[in-house]
Amino acid sequence: MEFPLFLEHQKEVKKNWPNLKILYKTLLKLGYENVTVCDVSGNGDIKNYSELEVSHVMIATPPSTHYEICDHFLRRGVNVFCEKPLVTEYEEAYRLYEVAEKTGAKLFTDWTFTYNYAVQRLKQEYDAGLLGKIESISMHRYNVNITHIVDGTTCKWDLACHDVSIIQYLVGVKPVQVDWTEYSKRMNGPDSAFGILTYKDFAATVNVSWVYGDKFRECVFDFENVTVIWDDKTQTMTYYTKAESHSHRQETVDYASFPSPLENSINNFLSENTATANKEITLQTLEILED
Repeated sequence: MEFPLFLEHQKEVKKNWPNLKILYKTLLKLGYENVTVCDVSGNGDIKNYSELEVSHVMIATPPSTHYEICDHFLRRGVNVFCEKPLVTEYEEAYRLYEVAEKTGAKLFTDWTFTYNYAVQRLKQEYDAGLLGKIESISMHRYNVNITHIVDGTTCKWDLACHDVSIIQYLVGVKPVQVDWTEYSKRMNGPDSAFGILTYKDFAATVNVSWVYGDKFRECVFDFENVTVIWDDKTQTMTYYTKAESHSHRQETVDYASFPSPLENSINNFLSENTATANKEITLQTLEILED
């Protein structure tokens, strides 16, 4: 199977966005050796690739270019794997799904962290009733001193989208109220954001920044029966079991040896039969980020 991998300004992107190298290497690791890297310049025309005869494409360009490229290939019936966020406008996403449903092509958004072992395990345990009701969720995601605004987006759209997609994957219902504060610590535009997502029976907070002193990814899920602290930097999840005696039981799970979230995401994209595999998570996440 041939995989065209779409980048914008390929040399610059490879130097500044190491995640794209990870995407490329992951495809090779999974056995897809025929990976064509397509360099879409800033003013380039996606129609330059209209003669490309493929069944699947992977889009790793900046968010501002996603709609045009996705639309082009979906209309041709080509299955599309697109980096998050799919787009930065809910209505654009809705239109893309309409095209996908009409042509039968897959439209898959890479909400990478929903395919993380920790999140998958948490989802299974929560759905099985092992953790009890959700009482609160607190998400913290900070990057180290990014020096430029990511094209076509803000810190909220670049980082908070991960946390919102995780929450929506876990709970499956939309919040009744959403409040966002975007602000700047050092850049000319919003480099940090704080959000409060109020659901019927609990609240979730999302705190993100591009200009933190260290890379930090910690999520605290407080359930009725247990508190789970997920540290993605150390790749551990720690369970603190609640008890009336206050003698909490601690269990730490190290998942570093498990397949990477990106591997799981790509495999899910390839095996999923429906044209709108993670449509609900995508639309809910975009709607929450737009509020």
